[in-house]
Amino acid sequence: MKTEIASLLATVFVASISFAQNTSTAKLSTEDNISSKGFRVGIVKPILKADIEVSSSYGSASGSSNLDEALGLSLGYASLPIQELGWTTNITYIDIANAGSSVGIARVDGNLAYAFTSVINLKGGLNLSKFISGDGHENIDTGVGAQGSLGVQLTKNFGLDLGYTHMRQSSSTGGFEVEITEAGFEIGLN
Repeated sequence: MKTEIASLLATVFVASISFAQNTSTAKLSTEDNISSKGFRVGIVKPILKADIEVSSSYGSASGSSNLDEALGLSLGYASLPIQELGWTTNITYIDIANAGSSVGIARVDGNLAYAFTSVINLKGGLNLSKFISGDGHENIDTGVGAQGSLGVQLTKNFGLDLGYTHMRQSSSTGGFEVEITEAGFEIGLN
């Protein structure tokens, strides 16, 4: 699995370098000075690891687990002017299946972005995430996380984002403090 991910990342990196070499970085006319602008619909494939820490006055315990299957859908907006500061925002629902059960996480993120060319851009920002479906997650509060990604605008209507995301939730009930983090690589097709 790790070699497949490494191969995919290497292929996208080589493709992005090829696109960048064939793309002029000179300032274009105002009409052509946008890498991407408008509403976006996307499919997100996260490769996540969950870490859980539980503590109380009696002590603490922690554990981690690779999340078997995760897939999400996103709706967002991007404004990526070339060689200027831009931004993106997304609302994403991620369904995570692990050990026979399934939970849903809603995530809202906002990013500052910079498009080096009409093809290559970098984005980074903060997110809020919350469990919204699944058993036993009703008392877990929204947490703040972060993400960063390399974007490749393949065509006017299709883009690919390769990034790293970190989400966090917490709970404090019955004398127990619970901290949950989900972190890992994420591939998105917009």
